[in-house]
Amino acid sequence: MVEFEKVAILGAGCWRTHAATGITTFKRACEVADETGIKEAALTHSSITYAVELKHLAGVDEVIVSDPVFEEDGFTVVDIEEDCGVDLDEFIEAHLEGDPEDVMPKIRDYVNDIADDVPKPPEGAIHFLTPEEMEDKLKIEITTDDSEAVEDADLIISWLPKGGVQPKIFKRIVDDIPEECVVANTCTIPTRQFKEMFEDLGRDDLQVTSYHPATVPEHKGQVFVAEGYADEEVVDAVYELGKKARGLAFKVPGYLLGPVCDMASAVTAIVYAALLTFRDACTEQLGAPVDFTQNMAAEALKMMAKYMEEQGLDKLEEGLDPAALTNTADSMNFGPLAESDLLPKALKVLEEYSKKAE
Repeated sequence: MVEFEKVAILGAGCWRTHAATGITTFKRACEVADETGIKEAALTHSSITYAVELKHLAGVDEVIVSDPVFEEDGFTVVDIEEDCGVDLDEFIEAHLEGDPEDVMPKIRDYVNDIADDVPKPPEGAIHFLTPEEMEDKLKIEITTDDSEAVEDADLIISWLPKGGVQPKIFKRIVDDIPEECVVANTCTIPTRQFKEMFEDLGRDDLQVTSYHPATVPEHKGQVFVAEGYADEEVVDAVYELGKKARGLAFKVPGYLLGPVCDMASAVTAIVYAALLTFRDACTEQLGAPVDFTQNMAAEALKMMAKYMEEQGLDKLEEGLDPAALTNTADSMNFGPLAESDLLPKALKVLEEYSKKAE
């Protein structure tokens, strides 16, 4: 039976990017604060929210977060009451009652105002609690030593930066990772590349999966657990841990984590809905064989991908007038397709883009 007594999280995150988007809130963080009775949990984001959930909701004995930023001069702490004029109790209440925008604009404005003067990670970061408060109030361990963090860990969650940074960091500590340890990526590196990285570092004994939020962690409570790169019992154990900690967990084929997460999920959701309704319309209404239906769908997907690559995403309307589809695809509006109203809405969008192209 796979158990997690020590979880190490590498990377503390920085709230500056989330502030710049203007869409994120602390809804999940406030839910955690409400569930645990720890008010300060409402002021956590990214990996720190993860840490509190794992410690206080999933019952992990030891949770440690490692990042060199904790000892840097650029580690900037925003006091929402003194700096932003937002009372903590009102902050939590607004989020729990579904009115986060009653308090969030003041916080975003303040963070955006100071962001230019705060170094970017790993030299600097913007948080709402000091490292001392994280240890004292949240009861999680804080360190700047990655080797110390991964020592004796059962699960390591990587919240390290994108690009070529992760291999360089893991190369320094790869020999400190226990045998058969479970290592999980988040949104900063694809699971497939994560596995290949450890293989290149000579650690093909490690159990690779994901603990991907598929959202901003302090905003929503969910996690995607990658299948295909770790033993089934390991995936099941991380899945159960994720349900306890994050509230909602999904098992996802590892190679799909890019398309079903981050910005790409907006496209994937539309395509997936179209595939499901197209399948049912063709097989249930027309009685078409499923293999024939699948071939038609596969051809459409492959050729549209080819068209985008050759034409360029910014020049799609130049090669294919969106109106061409409004005069043909409408004839497929039957059965499940018509019932879902998916195709008419898509055709309406195409009409609007066709007008813009005129």
